[in-house]
Amino acid sequence: MNTRWSWALVLCGLGCSKGGGDAVARDAATRAQANVREGLGAVGRLTSGLQAALASSAQPVGAAIVEPLDLARVRNRVRDLHDDRSASGRQLSLYPTWFIAAVGLDGKGLAGDQEPARDYIPGLDIGERFPCVRAALQGTAGSCTGDLVTTEGAAARGYMLSAVPLRATTDGPVVGALVGAMTYGRVAKAIREALNVSTLRERVQLSVGFWHGGRVVPSGVDNDVPAALLVPDSLLPRIPSNLGARLARGESFTFTFTENQGAMQWGAAAAPAPMLGPGDGLIVFRAPLRQ
Repeated sequence: MNTRWSWALVLCGLGCSKGGGDAVARDAATRAQANVREGLGAVGRLTSGLQAALASSAQPVGAAIVEPLDLARVRNRVRDLHDDRSASGRQLSLYPTWFIAAVGLDGKGLAGDQEPARDYIPGLDIGERFPCVRAALQGTAGSCTGDLVTTEGAAARGYMLSAVPLRATTDGPVVGALVGAMTYGRVAKAIREALNVSTLRERVQLSVGFWHGGRVVPSGVDNDVPAALLVPDSLLPRIPSNLGARLARGESFTFTFTENQGAMQWGAAAAPAPMLGPGDGLIVFRAPLRQ
């Protein structure tokens, strides 16, 4: 059988409907492609913007890393970065960070942005998992992705992380790194919220997720975003089973399906996100509310 027609039959097996519904779903898929491009652009802006915000905020944290080392002082300087009364705090508040932390020259965490009893950063080997942290410790700022277990017994979570060098004095040697980490789920949430604004007059239902580590993020039991912003369980089985393989080959594509006995026509698009990592991708689901 012709491969193109075989693929068409697979899509229809996922819920294609007859007549005008097909056109609605195809149009939604085409528009979802544009939303994916918009979302991937947002990923680049978030990672580069976070790196710049960290660089402009690093000096007070670096100045605290002096001998004898006072970790409480370092933690206070890191936590001050969330104070929106300061320019640094207002700038960093624009980014959906899960944690901000100071890292020592050995690549291990010194202090995070939580109160001492909840601070899981000290001793955490962040440099081992994130090459951009190792680069920052050599004097070069950058961004990268990786998975990290932050608390004992928890599953590894994917992060988009930016890191900049820390210096105790302006022209002094590097004494550590300042890192800011955004979870894939929080970035997906930020993209969805931006798309909700840009599509406000179109009256559509949207869901946004990343393909990372062989699964859709955020979904299921992920707890880094509100439950309402998880990719719904009902949408997950509608994703083509070869999505991961196609993204790994660098393919962008669309697919369609229906819900509620054809009453809801969905179009979806997926595209690789090579700036994040091999095989990673972004998926946008879209359905018009008036059909």
